[in-house]
Amino acid sequence: MIVALLLLAGCGFHPRQQIRLSEAVGPMKVETADPYSQLGVELASSLSRAGATAPVDGVPSASLKITGENWSTIPLSLDQFAQVREYLTRYRVDFVLQSADGKPLVEAQSIELSREYTYDANASAGSPAEQELIQRELRRDMQAAILRRIDIVLRNTPD
Repeated sequence: MIVALLLLAGCGFHPRQQIRLSEAVGPMKVETADPYSQLGVELASSLSRAGATAPVDGVPSASLKITGENWSTIPLSLDQFAQVREYLTRYRVDFVLQSADGKPLVEAQSIELSREYTYDANASAGSPAEQELIQRELRRDMQAAILRRIDIVLRNTPD
């Protein structure tokens, strides 16, 4: 155990710090085109855990705007009978973080994540469930990636 820790420390590995957003940002809301967006709901919850306060009616607040959310699934490989055996699912999100006065705190940018998975025609009942699981995992990874981007930019921005 000690040897493993020494090896990890020697290679430059450091565990990720918990994300704590600067209090200077103030209250923050998540805006999406779809008010029922799962990503929007999960991001709002994650922002709260990271220290962002919820917006109060009538008080200007910073806003994390999800300007685009796009899913695509394409065939990746075929078998000898020209049936799809592997798929690639891509998830792309465009976002910008603006201060309460409308100035960009995090410039508009995109993050794209993808996963490959195999499709078994004999077990097709499991394939939609597998795709749903992959989408859920990609959404979770996306919210973490967005929060890390925000955290890095805000940490490196002079107050």
